[in-house]
Amino acid sequence: MSTTLTLLQTAADAISLGQVLRTATGLALLGGLGLFFRPLLVGIGRAAVLTVRPRPPKAQRLAERH
Repeated sequence: MSTTLTLLQTAADAISLGQVLRTATGLALLGGLGLFFRPLLVGIGRAAVLTVRPRPPKAQRLAERH
């Protein structure tokens, strides 16, 4: 039990509560922005993929299907 208390006190001295709260708040805001802008980010990702590997023309896709 004393080892656990010593570890907790050492951790409490090394990291302040304000720093923990600031980090948690920053991560929450970053996650919220990610969820809010998810459709935009997905669209940007798809556009980037299409610039690297464009889709074949419609006639070629129909010919490959048949």
